[in-house]
Amino acid sequence: MTDLLPAGFNCSDAVRNVAVRKLAALEAIADELPVYIIHDVRDFTVVYMSQRGLQALGATQEEIRQLGQDYFTKFFNPDDVQFYLPKFMELLKVPNQTQWFSFFQQVATGQNQSFEWYLSASRPFVYDEEDRPLLSLTFALQLDPNHHLAEKAERLMAENLLLKDNYHRFASLTKREKELLQYIASGENPTNISERAYISQKTLNTHRRNIKRKLGAKTHYDIIRFAQAFNLV
Repeated sequence: MTDLLPAGFNCSDAVRNVAVRKLAALEAIADELPVYIIHDVRDFTVVYMSQRGLQALGATQEEIRQLGQDYFTKFFNPDDVQFYLPKFMELLKVPNQTQWFSFFQQVATGQNQSFEWYLSASRPFVYDEEDRPLLSLTFALQLDPNHHLAEKAERLMAENLLLKDNYHRFASLTKREKELLQYIASGENPTNISERAYISQKTLNTHRRNIKRKLGAKTHYDIIRFAQAFNLV
């Protein structure tokens, strides 16, 4: 059990004892758990990973620890990391935070280290003497590639990236344009939209052109994707 924490891990003896005790409890039932990872929340380096996780990545405990921040670029889709890691970091700033933060992520555990989808959940695990999170615990459960959740994760990540990269475009729409975007993306015919919005067909066409220009949309499918990403449909 001496390698549960790196020898040079910076914490007090009291905190180290708590961390080792909790890690030992996890190790005792590791065969019954999904992959789990312990991060140092001060820099999000890996402090410990279960044997099941190490086997999936094809790495040793020491190799994972020595990677530092390169751990994220070596084994994960960087677009995923940029989306979920900042959100989890913000959550850790909330005092007395105990809720789980769940997210989808792609991990290089497949054949030839190809990406596979995982459903993961993280939360604070060990606190320092001032009750600030020091270590986090993450459970990672691999999704069956043939299960609908894997397809949903793929679609959700694509929508999240669209949202992140195009928020400024969406924000440029007026309240009226957002309302019409919702109608258009829902598949309503122009006559119904005109009647519902109390505008003429000519005015609707003008709004449609302005919406496509502001969003950079080329096709009706692009409009639907934007509406879905911003929860309009």
